[in-house]
Amino acid sequence: MKLVIVESPAKAKKIASFLEGWRVEACRGHIRDLPKDKLGVYVEQNFRPTYTLLPRKGSLVNRLIKAMRGADVVYVATDPDREGEAIAWHLLQLAQLDKSKSVYRATFNAITEPAVKAAIQSPKQLDIALVEAQQTRRILDRLVGYLVSPLACKTLNGKLSAGRVQSVAIRLVVEREQAIQAFTSEDYWTLSAQLKADDVAFTAQLHRIKGADVRFTSPEQAQKLVSLLKPANFWIGKAEQSTQEQKPRPPFTTSTMQQAASKALGLSPQRTMQLAQGLYEAGWITYHRTDSVAVSPEVKAIARQLIHQEYGEDYRPATPRTYTSRVQHTQDAHEAIRPTDIQRHPDDMQGDGADLYALIWKRFIASQMTSARYTVIQLLILAGKETNKPFPLAFKAQGREQVFDGYLRIYQEPSDDEDEEPSVTVPFIQQNTALTLVDLPIKQGKTQPQKRFTEAGLVKKLETEGVGRPSTYASMVETIQRKGYAQKQKRYLVPTDIGTQLCSYLVKQFPDVFDVSYTAQLENTLDEIAMGKVTRLQALQDFWTTFQPQLKSAGEAIVETLVQPTGENCPECGGELVERRSAHGGFVGCSNYPSCTYTQQIEHKPIRLHPVED
Repeated sequence: MKLVIVESPAKAKKIASFLEGWRVEACRGHIRDLPKDKLGVYVEQNFRPTYTLLPRKGSLVNRLIKAMRGADVVYVATDPDREGEAIAWHLLQLAQLDKSKSVYRATFNAITEPAVKAAIQSPKQLDIALVEAQQTRRILDRLVGYLVSPLACKTLNGKLSAGRVQSVAIRLVVEREQAIQAFTSEDYWTLSAQLKADDVAFTAQLHRIKGADVRFTSPEQAQKLVSLLKPANFWIGKAEQSTQEQKPRPPFTTSTMQQAASKALGLSPQRTMQLAQGLYEAGWITYHRTDSVAVSPEVKAIARQLIHQEYGEDYRPATPRTYTSRVQHTQDAHEAIRPTDIQRHPDDMQGDGADLYALIWKRFIASQMTSARYTVIQLLILAGKETNKPFPLAFKAQGREQVFDGYLRIYQEPSDDEDEEPSVTVPFIQQNTALTLVDLPIKQGKTQPQKRFTEAGLVKKLETEGVGRPSTYASMVETIQRKGYAQKQKRYLVPTDIGTQLCSYLVKQFPDVFDVSYTAQLENTLDEIAMGKVTRLQALQDFWTTFQPQLKSAGEAIVETLVQPTGENCPECGGELVERRSAHGGFVGCSNYPSCTYTQQIEHKPIRLHPVED
């Protein structure tokens, strides 16, 4: 009997249809984890973890172990990433199979018959380095979550959780909000020139003034220049016409898919990943947790053939397009997200995920098409009493006009920038052509702070900063909202009061652990463990060297905050009354305790000491 173990029942059913006579089982994700009711990490014993079965997984695990022991050959085909590798390791640890049994690790980036059969025919062994990276990540999250959360609960008197990565995400939201609130808006005025050449009208913006800013700090400054320019002559000082190419963007990664789906379809990152999971398990797209933009040459060739057939030779570039990731920490273990069968057009699909599949399909096909082309015209306008004596200033008009749509025929990048200005058309006018002045309008504006993050914007920021990885972006954005640390107002994330308080506490007490660059550095360390360059123990010891002193200091600060003077005297002995807080509320007692046992009950909101993790 040949056995294949995958993660989800839907995937198992699909794969079973490819492997006639094989037994295909699903482990339904993780089967073991660190215990819920205790730390589960023995720091003094080289950070040794202890694992327990997840709730309601006992009978399933027993069935899987029985199947593995009864099979002639076992293929563990969980997802092709760290989490999938760890799930495979936990299964094999529990099964304790005889060394004589044939056990293989099989991975595939698409659930199609060719991909599955190719993986079975070329199996590999378990990658212990990936397992070590996953275990390190899990231990780090547990140490932070279970050791910091109780301190935050006690200090802030509420049900709170500090997550190693989640808290950095809320920090980004909070600090953006603080910058917005601290921003002081200033008025400014700009000047433009409405001009005509024969019967063709266009507008040019003030481009430069010798020794001065083109933004004025008062309307009087602008009006003074208007008075100088109204009787002046205007003419074309320089005219340039060029062709500009706009290249298509690479196919989707997890991050760019979430961003585009948010802007184009209004989907949250979490919902996008749910729909992508369904598309992947149904065999429509490749693996959806990836930060790679790579595509196999064979698939490029198929895409180029389709482009030639459907859109014509003008839409197919001379050579296949190749992309490299702009994100330095990318892991190129997989391909980009793309359709598994290029011939399956978006119109062929209906129901949940159809719109997302159409977005993925169009973005991928567009990535192999020719660039859009534009004619760009730039005019530099001079002014003066005489054409040979221009004033020390210039106006500029720039416009572009599309002359070939290229990849834009099927895909345009969605935008959420409400202030994006539309393209304008500017006529080409020969140098030295005299112009007629129509008007010199003055426009008032205000300097604006940075915008708050949208969900898509926060995902982009997390990726750019190197915080988290493809599998975690959506959960981070969802978690900070679910736990009440941020909420959406219209499309934007705004921190709540408790989110701001938690952030302030964590940044004050743990300045390194919740630092953006430090968190990114830890992610790079996990990558190095996965490549076998760093050991789990090295990484954890380095982390503990930074974390433990800050943890101790935060614990000492708790003692001070839990006992607060009330400014009143004890009615029995005259000693100072102090307020003492505990997990069950609070009370007022005498500072001369135990010699004086006077107490006075007060009502406090109960606080939760049980630690909570991401």
